Amino acid sequence: MEQNATTRWERVRQILDTAAGASTSDYGGVGRPWHLTLGELAAVEVYGVRMIAPAAKPASAAKTGCGCGCAVTAERPDGAVVGAEFPAHPGRGAASGLVRGIRGQAPYDGSVFPRLPWGGAAVADEDAQFISDWIDDGLPGDDREFSVAATAEAEGAAGTVRLDAAPVEAVITRVYGAQEEARPAPGELRQRVNLDCMTPHQVEELRTAFRELYALNKWPADRRSYNNIALIHQDHCQHGWERFLPWHRVYLYEFEQALQDVVPGISMPYWDFTMPQYRPECPDKGQIIPLSYQAYLTGAAVDWLEYDADPALPAEVAERVRGMTGRHYASLFRFFTAMKTEFGVAEEYTQGEYRNRFIDALMDVNSLWYPLRYPAEYNSNGKPVTLNQKVHYHYPTAGDMAQIMALRTFRDFGGGSLYNDSFGFLDQNPHNTMHLWTGGMNPDYPGALDPAGAAALAGDAGTSRNRAVRVQDRRIHTREDMHVQQQFGDMFSNLTASFDPVFWPIHVNIDRVWAEWQQLNPAARPADLDSVLTPWSYTMADTLDISRFGYEYVKSTCLIPVGAEMPVGRFVSRPITVPEPVRRGFRSAEVRLHRVPQLDRSCFVRVFLNLPDANADTPIDHPAYAGYLAIFGHGECIGGPGHCRVPERRPFDLRPRSHNTPRNHRVNVTQTAADLVRKGASSLQITLVTIGADFCEDNELLRLESVSLNFLD
Repeated sequence: MEQNATTRWERVRQILDTAAGASTSDYGGVGRPWHLTLGELAAVEVYGVRMIAPAAKPASAAKTGCGCGCAVTAERPDGAVVGAEFPAHPGRGAASGLVRGIRGQAPYDGSVFPRLPWGGAAVADEDAQFISDWIDDGLPGDDREFSVAATAEAEGAAGTVRLDAAPVEAVITRVYGAQEEARPAPGELRQRVNLDCMTPHQVEELRTAFRELYALNKWPADRRSYNNIALIHQDHCQHGWERFLPWHRVYLYEFEQALQDVVPGISMPYWDFTMPQYRPECPDKGQIIPLSYQAYLTGAAVDWLEYDADPALPAEVAERVRGMTGRHYASLFRFFTAMKTEFGVAEEYTQGEYRNRFIDALMDVNSLWYPLRYPAEYNSNGKPVTLNQKVHYHYPTAGDMAQIMALRTFRDFGGGSLYNDSFGFLDQNPHNTMHLWTGGMNPDYPGALDPAGAAALAGDAGTSRNRAVRVQDRRIHTREDMHVQQQFGDMFSNLTASFDPVFWPIHVNIDRVWAEWQQLNPAARPADLDSVLTPWSYTMADTLDISRFGYEYVKSTCLIPVGAEMPVGRFVSRPITVPEPVRRGFRSAEVRLHRVPQLDRSCFVRVFLNLPDANADTPIDHPAYAGYLAIFGHGECIGGPGHCRVPERRPFDLRPRSHNTPRNHRVNVTQTAADLVRKGASSLQITLVTIGADFCEDNELLRLESVSLNFLD
């Protein structure tokens, strides 16, 4: 059966995001409710109103055996009966606060609350009905089709299938999982991924989160604002000794939490500056900085410049500028140079108020671009050159990183203690050098392109670095501040570095390198573990395990939701696109099975890649065979009804987790994935085959919430 590329759940999010626009409403601290997971959305309340009305208990839920001797109903966690006719819950959508809100019905008629989404535009009637129908149908996450071996009920409409008309073991034969971006379940780690391997949607989510924090800058006393978070680095940052790495790990975590407050589920990416596109051996000829952090125009931005900006571009100039749309530029200097030399735009449109309007447009398009950033740029005798050409700058290479990873003491790697003071090698290079690389010197600084002025500036640069980066009397992140011509980029000084968004992926990568080094050297620790990392209450010891902060590092990840309410006889994913940077190289690849409940019988699960028709008879020496995992079965339940159900933890519940808590499983598929990619595969398709202890395929045993494919550096 053909499936739409966009699921109904994705369409619901698109409708509401479009209507919300640039609104910064956080819905009482919840964030945009439709950015939550389905389970969270079904239960969330906003100022006491349930966004999704509770599901009415079906009067005729089908009964099946659970293997424990107790009767259970075959229904989904949201109450929808599996195999029942749709809508599963007629009237549930109309009763939901979300639907009442977007329709402007009480209490969202202005009597208590304004219409939803707050701060946005009204949702069209047909879109509101679409959302209501989706809720009536039980909030399906991926609209996947199930093959049900059953007979049509005689008294029902043609094609109607009831679960109680079929043996339960035949309910599922194959699931074609839809590809989604990872949204871990509670209790699972979030993935910080490689910036250059992110999907366009993930990058846009990151941009949205930054815009939300920027918008809070209009309230100077709001500690959630971007500027107030950035000021923490100016006032408290630790460099040059053992607290450098632990302090920044906490700082990154706190900033990531702020991002998640406005875009739930988001994680900060890392910039691996040794990747081939940056050409570490001759970096001035490489990509300079990630594309997602570069300047670019869209058609809508050019329309604004032509029709609404003040001053507006003449039509003939706008037409020339329109040819630049979609092209990326590492700096404003490169942008304006291309505008003049490649597209024939006169110099006057790159200066004064015209220049300011271009900066406004570029920042509106990409909130990760920063005009006070001059990556790799310097000046020499009035000629703009790269920093590498001028001062023989040493861009970090893979060889440099290998040498750092070979260090064995924390003093050498991360820095010495108060009693044995020393810069760590990681702190010096790549950390310090990447600050210099991304900060740069403004080629358009007044006098910079005048030979005499440039020589004076270059001669003074070594003694006035911090003086050259403006700090005093700045209204940072205002458009007036973004329009100025300053000598050095903000990344050149630790007093201003964190105001540039590129600060974060650089430091996330530093944290990733430390995390990997910790795995190689688990006994190498800083000396003063009880020291408190101000301005917070974390100690050095608190930072030693990144899982405590709820994240892990992967190069790329893709999550395929399944749903544990019904058994999966054979799982076949849609083809999962492997990003080109991942195909260039990865250290390992894993298929993960998430939240597998305690199974009645023992089994093992074989994993195949790019072989959707694999089955129990497919030999394990087949090139598509990637690995297997074994599961030790629980056996029949020895207790009464509900004995094997996993209890939900209540507030102040101090008991250890239940032995029936669902588990996660991992299968290393590195060799097979690498072989397929080497042979030209640009996507991978996962097939899971469950085989019982009798070596026959078991089609009614395996249950799981989701499957993911993960690549690691």
